[in-house]
Amino acid sequence: MARYDRVKKYTNKGISSVGTAYLPEFKESNSDILLIATQGDRCDLIAQEYYGTTELWWYIASVNNLSSNNIEAGTQLRVPVSTEQAVLK
Repeated sequence: MARYDRVKKYTNKGISSVGTAYLPEFKESNSDILLIATQGDRCDLIAQEYYGTTELWWYIASVNNLSSNNIEAGTQLRVPVSTEQAVLK
């Protein structure tokens, strides 16, 4: 599942761009994994470790209200065990 599969694409004067992706609302679960970020942690690396793909980096960022793929050391993170809610609207 690519992040932009469900996002409208625009072309104007030969320049392509994508519209806004509406992120899913996340419901916390007792089975979620809790982590404390260390130096060099990024959402894509955590997604690869727990989901087997870097494509779900946006899901981890969304769940944790992060505005970037990069994570400050010491940040507490919630990583959902299930990716069932990782669907863009």
